[in-house]
Amino acid sequence: MSKQILVIDDEELITKSLVLALERNGYEVLVAKHCDEAVAMAESIDFDLIISDIRMPGPDGIETVTRVLDVMTRRGIKQAPRIFMTGYADPKAEAGAQALSPTAYILKPFDLVVFLAEVKKVLGD
Repeated sequence: MSKQILVIDDEELITKSLVLALERNGYEVLVAKHCDEAVAMAESIDFDLIISDIRMPGPDGIETVTRVLDVMTRRGIKQAPRIFMTGYADPKAEAGAQALSPTAYILKPFDLVVFLAEVKKVLGD
């Protein structure tokens, strides 16, 4: 069974690129464009990895991932590792992301080859 990855980002161009690259590497990818969508998915899907943008309208990526992890804990499943992405060098946002113990913190724009290597490392592939 392929590993399931949740991508949380409101930028369609980014999500399309990530989905294409991840699916070509054998991963099953689901995309949430906002917090409510991500939380609803977490109610029934056991994700192997969460990849989230930090800056989004409404609840930001940090709050969204916090809520998704809370759902996973409530469901009694292991919390998925997480990778945060951002196009903004913001020390406050980085500190907030670091509080959630991310496996990686990636600045946009990034090289997809490097990104995929990080995903494979996190997932043990």
